[in-house]
Amino acid sequence: MHQVKTRYGKTSEAPESTPTRKEPQCPFRLLNILFSDPFAEGFSQLGNVAACSKLDSEKAANNQQFWEGVQEAFQSADPTIDNLHIGDNEVLLDLHCINFKEIVPHDWKKLRSMWKQINGDYKAALSHFTM
Repeated sequence: MHQVKTRYGKTSEAPESTPTRKEPQCPFRLLNILFSDPFAEGFSQLGNVAACSKLDSEKAANNQQFWEGVQEAFQSADPTIDNLHIGDNEVLLDLHCINFKEIVPHDWKKLRSMWKQINGDYKAALSHFTM
């Protein structure tokens, strides 16, 4: 039992990065950033082979350099990105639980994972639609 307590004690001593939970507005904000002018070109090239400069920076795996830029934009209040207009959408107007002004500080890994989930859901809906 002492060994187990020692192991768990060591993990609690490590500096904790505050895990953030995905809120309802997070996917909307992420999509708004990914399809914005500063990120659209890089987003469209995610599946391409990495350039030598990215390989040298050791951030080519998982397109880390791109997702770190997305993280920076996600965590900052930028009027060019924070332009979600929901006034003309009746469905979103009825959802009072979504606060589009609240920014949740996700790291790049969480944002990438969130995108993979959104993309997977889209592909599933598209395959059901085309059957």
